[in-house]
Amino acid sequence: MSSNDNLNRRRFIKSATAAGVFAPAIMRATYVDAKAVSEMAGQLLLVGIPGASTGTRSAKALAAHIKAGRAGGFLALRHNVKSRASIVGLTKLMLNARNNAFMAIDQEGGKVQRLSRGQGLSNIPTAQWVAGNLTSAKALALYEKAGHELRNAGFNLNLAPSVDIHQSKNPVIGKYGRSFGTDPAVIAEFGGAFINGFGRTGVACAIKHFPGHGSSRSDSHDGFVDISTTWTPKELAPFKALAAKAPMIMGGHLYHPQFSNGKQPVTFSKKALTKTLRGKLGYRGVIITDDLDMGAIRKNYSLKEAVISALAAGNDLIMLSNSLKYDEALPVNAIKWIKQGVKDGRLTTAQLNASYQRVMAARAKTRF
Repeated sequence: MSSNDNLNRRRFIKSATAAGVFAPAIMRATYVDAKAVSEMAGQLLLVGIPGASTGTRSAKALAAHIKAGRAGGFLALRHNVKSRASIVGLTKLMLNARNNAFMAIDQEGGKVQRLSRGQGLSNIPTAQWVAGNLTSAKALALYEKAGHELRNAGFNLNLAPSVDIHQSKNPVIGKYGRSFGTDPAVIAEFGGAFINGFGRTGVACAIKHFPGHGSSRSDSHDGFVDISTTWTPKELAPFKALAAKAPMIMGGHLYHPQFSNGKQPVTFSKKALTKTLRGKLGYRGVIITDDLDMGAIRKNYSLKEAVISALAAGNDLIMLSNSLKYDEALPVNAIKWIKQGVKDGRLTTAQLNASYQRVMAARAKTRF
C-alpha cells in the first residue's frame, strides 16, 4: 500500500468517526460481504477439465478448487472417460475434496450416454425407443437400475432427460431419438419416470432444453440457434407438467422473440427464465445453464460476459466445460467476474444468495 493510500485511509476513518460512524465496523462489514459473495459464487460453478485421470494437473487443480470452495462440482465430458478406473478415480478425487459436490455427466441413453458397457454400465436405450416399447412403470425400473450404476461410478447429477418434442428434421434431438415423442403428455409421463428412477438412487436430473429445442433446424453446440419460425407453444407443456418434479431445468442456447431480450439467447434472458419459467410456470428448483463453452455462446460473447449475464437472467448453476481453451484459474476468475457484477449493480447479493440456497438444497439431497 502506498503512502497516499495510507493517508486516504486515515482521512476516511477520521471523517467517518467525526460523522458518528464507527468506521472499522463499516470496513469489516464490507469485507464480510465480499467474502460471502466469493463463497456463494464458487458453489454456483460446475467446472470441467481436459484431463482423464487423477494424475493430471487439471484434475488436481479442480479438486483443490472444490476443496477451497471455489467450485461447486465437476462436469465430466466424453474426453474425460477413458476407462472405468479412470473416471471413478476422478469422481473419488473430487468427492474426497468435498462429499456434497456435484458430479455431473450426460447419461440420457443412446448416442448421449457417456458411461456404458466399456465402463461397466448397462447401455440405456434411446428415449424414443423407451416410450415406444415400454410402459412408464417399466421405464421407471430401467432408469432406477441406471441410476444405481451411475451413482456407483461416483455421479449424483445427470444432465438429462431431454423433454423436447420430437421432429424428424431436427439435427440434434430428432436425429438421435432423444425425445420421448410428439405428445407432451407422453413426454411428461416418461420424463417423470426418468426423474423418479434416477432420483430414487440419489441422482438428481436436469430436464432440457427450455423452452424447447426439438423444432430447431440447427445445433447450439455449433452456433447461434434461432427457433423463431419453428417453435410452437406446445413445446412448453412438458416443462410445465414437470415443474414441480424436476430438481433442475436447463435452458437452451436458443433465440425466440417471445423469450429473448433483444437478440440474446434464452440463457441470458430474464424474460425467459425469471418471468416465464419461474413466474408463469411456477418453477422453484435450480435453473442450470447449458455449457457456456458451446459455440452458440463462445462465438458471440466473452466468458466473463456470459457468466455475469447468465446469473443476471436467473440461472443458478453455471456450467463451464473449460476444455476448448483450458484455464486452470477459471474458478478464481469466474468468482472475480461475479464480484465485479455485484459491484457494478448487475447482480445483487440477495439474488446470489437465493441461487446459492437452491443449489445447496439440491446438493444436500444427493451427497455421498
